[in-house]
Amino acid sequence: MNLDKEPQKKRGNSCSLCGNYRRLFDPPALVCSGVCGMQKIRRNATYYTDRFKQNHWCERCYSNMKEGQPVELDDGRQTKKSQLLKLKNDSTPEEAWVQCDQCHDWNHQICALFNGSQNSKSSSFTCPKCHIKNQSKGRQALSIVKGASDLPHCNMSRSIEEGLAKTLSKAYEKVAEDRSCTVSQVEKAEGLCVRVVSSLEKKHKVREEMLARYSKKGYPSEFKVTTKCIVLFQKIHGVDVLLFGMYVYEYGDECMGPNRRRVYISYLDSVRYLEPASYRTLTYQSVITEYLRYVKMRGFHTAHIWSCPPTKGDEYIFHCHPNHQLTPNDDLLCAWYVEMLMKAKDEGIVLETRTLYDEYFKNNAVNPDTGDTYDPTSLPYFDGDYIPGEIERVIKDLNVEDSKREEKKLKGSIAKGNFQKLKEGKRKGTRSNPGELVNQARDKVMNRLDLVLSRMKKNFMVAQLLSDDFIQAVERGDNVSSWTESGTKKSKHKGKNPNVLQFQDSIEKQTLEELPVNSALTTTWRIAGDTKDEDPLMEQECIDTRLQFLNYCQRNNYQFDELRRAKHTTAMFLAHLHNPRAEQDQQIKAHLNVIAHAAGCNGPPGCSSTNCQRMKQLYHHIKNCEETYKRGCKVCTRLFMLLTRHARDCSVEICPIPFCDRIKKRTRLLLKQQQMMDDRRREAQNDRLRQEITNDST
Repeated sequence: MNLDKEPQKKRGNSCSLCGNYRRLFDPPALVCSGVCGMQKIRRNATYYTDRFKQNHWCERCYSNMKEGQPVELDDGRQTKKSQLLKLKNDSTPEEAWVQCDQCHDWNHQICALFNGSQNSKSSSFTCPKCHIKNQSKGRQALSIVKGASDLPHCNMSRSIEEGLAKTLSKAYEKVAEDRSCTVSQVEKAEGLCVRVVSSLEKKHKVREEMLARYSKKGYPSEFKVTTKCIVLFQKIHGVDVLLFGMYVYEYGDECMGPNRRRVYISYLDSVRYLEPASYRTLTYQSVITEYLRYVKMRGFHTAHIWSCPPTKGDEYIFHCHPNHQLTPNDDLLCAWYVEMLMKAKDEGIVLETRTLYDEYFKNNAVNPDTGDTYDPTSLPYFDGDYIPGEIERVIKDLNVEDSKREEKKLKGSIAKGNFQKLKEGKRKGTRSNPGELVNQARDKVMNRLDLVLSRMKKNFMVAQLLSDDFIQAVERGDNVSSWTESGTKKSKHKGKNPNVLQFQDSIEKQTLEELPVNSALTTTWRIAGDTKDEDPLMEQECIDTRLQFLNYCQRNNYQFDELRRAKHTTAMFLAHLHNPRAEQDQQIKAHLNVIAHAAGCNGPPGCSSTNCQRMKQLYHHIKNCEETYKRGCKVCTRLFMLLTRHARDCSVEICPIPFCDRIKKRTRLLLKQQQMMDDRRREAQNDRLRQEITNDST
């Protein structure tokens, strides 16, 4: 088998499957790893990179580096400024080739669905055409490749998949009724498969300014959370295609307030390949609806959504969308979410929908139940959400203003000869700025947030899943282990079309007609008392966060801009998920024990353990390997996975286990990068608000 990444022009060959000669990928999107905040490096601009070409710096960040100061890489290693390579961002990678060992024709690896990362040059390759010929002659048995349906099911994925099937079944019946035909004659969305591919427990750290300002009020420094990635596949032309992905954050019963028993739908993304296309919206909305149904039964009482479309050039989960796929604007995306929540409300999953502003800022931010005034410690604090980043910005601005005010007071006091500390009066603001004279009893940060969120109410949606009584019982700390809920279905809304964008102000004006309560419409169910997840944890480094999956796809040129590329990307992703190196928890614990032993053991003659000696050899290998786990070394990949598992739970300041401190630094760096990306998303939301204000004023 011949592998080649070079152009075939010199041979005069074209791909025997697609007939094309050169196929170019989209230019790689390079992001600066420096202090500029994950800004994209412009096309044809000069940049600097390490020798593995995994970390990049723009010219400005490079010039700010100090000579001799170590430069941290994202894998925990260090380099020097003088060792960085100077390059130009003008490369355009080309699709790799593979030659058939039977007919000797050349094919694009993507066209042949060939896994170039897991097959060596010594392997044999038969192109699809020759494979079909061999099968027809009985020369070659049909090889079985594990697909999406072979991934392990869990309670959540099974519940969502079954609910999706029921929703589509009702849609088929409605189409058949409208067309006056049988259900068997209706075109169906077949081959759909829902799986949870990542489920990870972690601790969401509270950011610096928030913790510094409110820690004295007993505000926690971290929140325990379970992050999950839910994906949807469809078998198209006999090949699985990844169509939809959603990242969710579940703050369970063990989490402290104000996040307790809340879920946050963080990111979702899709590509327009679902067949038939008429069921696309229904399918994606049903996945979210069935997820809300599932977490409701587990005892989560509120779901939160931030509707924020990606800015031009940014991607959330999938790398390179199809050119014909349009990015929805702010209003369309909000309307899409509202439509989904209305459907969930009609089915009794959601009891009430409102905005975050109306929940915490309406009526001068006074809690209607207790009469207390809300402050930032009352707001849900979700990883990657708008609120944490905006609170950081507001507090920084307030600190700067306070510093300038104190400096001005000090100068005025010195000029008058009065060196006593001046007390700040109750009156704040001036006649030219009367807005500063109101709500002085409220927290200053809440005042600033009120001003911003009042103009973007529709973007922050709150879906109440369980009754007010249950929520109040949870807030009081009552035992809800045997709690039962009863719900009644309401008739559809009359008046305005709920599919049109409308939230709160317009929805409140609708006339809601409730049907009389009777046994046929009343359902009673028992709520899970502890939100405990019976599904096993699943750790997949390439998809544990949306940024990791995006980087994984960008690093390997896994794109979704064409159906053929989406098929290949999905096949490579499934091969990664089906990799047999995934181990059971018991085996992992045994390996971690060997790692801890070998780190403090002096070896022979005091220790005769072969596992200890083998682990020391692995330590030596990973320290000197030039290929590393990033470039496909299987030994490094396996050991690095175990070391990462150890470092995640390690609380020792200086750990003797090799690479533990380095991995913890890498984790902090990745967290900082994620926060920078989230801040860019938040700033994009603020930019849209400023643009709307400018348009309204003109």
